[in-house]
Amino acid sequence: MANFFIRLINYFIAGVGSALTWLLELLPESPFSTPSAKPSSIDLGYVTWLIPFPTMIAHLAVLITAITVWYSVRVAARWLKVAKGG
Repeated sequence: MANFFIRLINYFIAGVGSALTWLLELLPESPFSTPSAKPSSIDLGYVTWLIPFPTMIAHLAVLITAITVWYSVRVAARWLKVAKGG
């Protein structure tokens, strides 16, 4: 009787695996593997004058770095029992 349940569970896991594989095969290839155009060939002109994308990206990178450092220090402080949880 136990063999029956083990086989049933194995078939169920195999079915879920097959279904997930089928769903993932429906997705297209990664658009990031080969870019459609080189960054130097795209001229945004006035768009970057109105909306400074390079500056926004640089500021976002600094912000994400600061948040990552903050949480890293906070976790280390909790491990060392310096900061109270909460």
